[in-house]
Order: sequence, then structure tokens, then C-alpha cells
Amino acid sequence: IDSQGFLHVLVGTHGRPFMYARSLRSNDSEGGWTDPVPIGENLRQTYIGFVCGEDDSLHVVYRMWRSNIDPSPHSIHATLAYSRKLPGKAWEPPKVLVVAPFSEYSIFYHRFTIDRVGRLFLAYDYWSTFWFYRTDHRGDRRALLMSEDGGKNWKLVESRAFG
Repeated sequence: IDSQGFLHVLVGTHGRPFMYARSLRSNDSEGGWTDPVPIGENLRQTYIGFVCGEDDSLHVVYRMWRSNIDPSPHSIHATLAYSRKLPGKAWEPPKVLVVAPFSEYSIFYHRFTIDRVGRLFLAYDYWSTFWFYRTDHRGDRRALLMSEDGGKNWKLVESRAFG
């Protein structure tokens, strides 16, 4: 829900572009919706993390599959990607934040949130189907990325960021 009370919805199927719609009236889910539109063309998206900023910008993170492109030019690989929609604008193209270290199936188990001062936080824990990665790399793999500028730039969080 944005500052004017409009409801924003992203829906999608596993591995297809997310569809975006907005309520036609504020604070009213029964008053009709805009026609759904894809947030990007030919994107293979899964696992939505979706927040609305104080300035009514929409931010979404998701797993996005890519094929026949580095670092796995002969295979498929997963990325953790980010897109945003500034008020009154179209959805921006995806920005890849994390590239899976292995091809084939991967998942990031990500969580996405925004704090009271507008910083975006993306926590993730990479998992691969390759057994050697799971058995040779025991322990905590959780990482935390942050954007302090509405998604333009991202960095790994250092503990002093909370001081």
C-alpha cells in the first residue's frame, strides 16, 4: 500500500514474468484494478520480495534465471535480481545483485524489507543442488545487502552500519 492508500500487487507463476496491477481507488480492493502488465519482457522470475518506499517507489527482488550467458554460457544459472518502479514511471530493467556460483538449480532463500528511514535490506542464503557445495561448505552462508539510495547502489552490510 502506498502513501495515498493505493494497493499494489505482483503475481506470477514459477519462472514467468511477474504481473503488476494497482487498485483503481485508494484503500479499496473491491473497486477494480488496472489491467495487469508484466514488469519485464521474457523474464524468468520466481520468489517475490516486494516493498513500497516512503516516496511510493516500488521495489522487488526475485530469483531470475539466465541462459547462455556468462558465467555459464552453455547452461542455465540463477541470479538474485532487483527491479524498481518509480512513481509515475515504468518498471526499470532488472539489476543482477548476486550470481549463483554454480549452474543448474539454485535458490537464495531471500528476505526483503525496508526500514523506517528507507534503507532496503536483502538477506539471502545460497543453496545449490550440487552435493559437494552443500557438504564442503558447512555453516552459515547468510549474507545481508543494503541500499541506502532507493535501490540505485547495493553493498554488503558491515556491522558498523547499525552503530
